Amino acid sequence: MLEAPEDLTAEHISAALRTWWGVDPVDVNYAAVGHGSHNWIVLAADATRWFVKADRKGEDTSAFFHSTYETAAVLRDCGLDFVHAAVRDRSGQLRREASPSWEIGVFPFIDGRNPDFHGSAAERAQIAETIGRLHAHPPTAVPALRWEPGYSQPELRQLLATIRDRPWSRGPYAQAAYDLFTTSAPGIEELFTLQGHLVDRLRRAVDPWVITHGEPHGGNTMLDLAKEIHLIDCNAMMLAPRERDLWLLLYVGHEVPLDVDNTEVLAAYQRGAGPFAPRPFVLELFRAEWHLSEISGYLQEFSTLHGDSEDAANDWHYLNRYLPVTRNWPEIRVRT
Repeated sequence: MLEAPEDLTAEHISAALRTWWGVDPVDVNYAAVGHGSHNWIVLAADATRWFVKADRKGEDTSAFFHSTYETAAVLRDCGLDFVHAAVRDRSGQLRREASPSWEIGVFPFIDGRNPDFHGSAAERAQIAETIGRLHAHPPTAVPALRWEPGYSQPELRQLLATIRDRPWSRGPYAQAAYDLFTTSAPGIEELFTLQGHLVDRLRRAVDPWVITHGEPHGGNTMLDLAKEIHLIDCNAMMLAPRERDLWLLLYVGHEVPLDVDNTEVLAAYQRGAGPFAPRPFVLELFRAEWHLSEISGYLQEFSTLHGDSEDAANDWHYLNRYLPVTRNWPEIRVRT
């Protein structure tokens, strides 16, 4: 996120680190990176550096994050050192309350850079091989949640059901978002229909599920100084079809599949995972789910009270990359 939350300060972060992890911060700086969590880079008195991630507390989100954080930590403890997991505090917990509204996780700082996901087939292949190694790990001893189709979609269906109740008016993007939503609603309905067909087809398929990262793009991976890949932002790890990770690796972009040569990338994935070939219809299923989830999140934001912030402007930009649906799904025929 681009802006730090007003109700979570560097002092909150420092106090939590001292209380729970025994870390004595001397420098706490907000890192305007990523999308979703708020992040800080911390320098401690003993010269160690840490990366702190904060998420707003909620009954559902807290339980989800506690489970996915535990999954990542178990994988790291099993020897998958490329999984960038949170460190446990002095009592063994992975997440702690930093204020009444926020929880944090603490991670070792990785000195390196994000790999060139779009411009370098070799670096994308290196990510693919690492994902293959993750998928090859036996899932039986890992406490991962099981993926179910429809993430964030009840909220989007509710918005569709109440679209005519009243215009939105609780923020600077409300009216424009409402207008975009109303004109795009038929396309969203058609995307729901397509997703339903693909889910039905998946239920009839036979293929072992694996531990998946959830979104292994360049921003969620790091190339350290030794040229080793690390999977970061592992807070959505779930047991799922392997295509949950492969669609983004092979399509390169979130919106429409890019016309790229995936020969090297697939070969690298198979070196790590074994001789598995992605199923095109399952790749499309996870692209559809991603689009519906993103559309849902942005519309929920703009249908409720919001401000004129950098993050809101950024979210408005991204919503317009997903709507109208036919921008990315030209094969969908929208009934009028």
